[in-house]
Amino acid sequence: MVQSVTVTIDLQTHLGPTRMDKEKVHRENLEENVDALLAQMNAFGIEKAVLTPLEPWISTDLYVEAAAIYPDQLFSACAVVPRPIDMAWKKVAKHIDQGCVALVLDERTYHPSDPAAIALVQEAVGCDLPVFFHNHEMTVEMMTLIDQVSLTYPNGKFVVLHMGGLFGFHNLVPLIARENIWLEISVTLIKLVESPLRVFLDAILQDLGSERLVFGSNHFTDYSDLMAALNMMDLNVETSQAIRELNAMKILGL
Repeated sequence: MVQSVTVTIDLQTHLGPTRMDKEKVHRENLEENVDALLAQMNAFGIEKAVLTPLEPWISTDLYVEAAAIYPDQLFSACAVVPRPIDMAWKKVAKHIDQGCVALVLDERTYHPSDPAAIALVQEAVGCDLPVFFHNHEMTVEMMTLIDQVSLTYPNGKFVVLHMGGLFGFHNLVPLIARENIWLEISVTLIKLVESPLRVFLDAILQDLGSERLVFGSNHFTDYSDLMAALNMMDLNVETSQAIRELNAMKILGL
């Protein structure tokens, strides 16, 4: 029996039999995969989770259906390709009506300097929709985009998934002093706590505290490794609660 931890909100997770087989989730086995997620959430004391699609590879509509199975515990973000821009915003508006709680922008579907991406961010901020930036490694162009939108839209809420990558996250340190930018810890934190780059993480916690980090998983099979990584950081109760729960609540407005 896994001991329950502080009640947690998983800011982003994917469904699937394994992390490599997310594309195999479909309507016929959706409920089975959702039940597997809920079982792991309950085992690790995770109260709510935001399912994070990645269009066109992982369908927003499918994740909206998944969230509807357990509406008190599951929510869905929406992923939209910024162009054509008129179609992109129509899709976001539809997904907002479906109850989606965040907009996901995946690096593979746009260029950071594309005005269409900035326009989509503007519309999302106007609807109080947090924006999740999904990048495997943080590039200069992506940093410029995040810098620009976080300054232009101070009321926005911007989350960099996977902390910007193991070799990219430290470049974000100057930006995350801003109160509207957070780093989501999935994948990267597990590697980071045993890496020489750990010094940058320690510096963030020392200088900024835990306000800029937020719990999330790439897949529910990561839960045990994530909890172990957090334990290796030797966090006090207040810091742990901020990362595991309070920061996500601020982002999602819960």
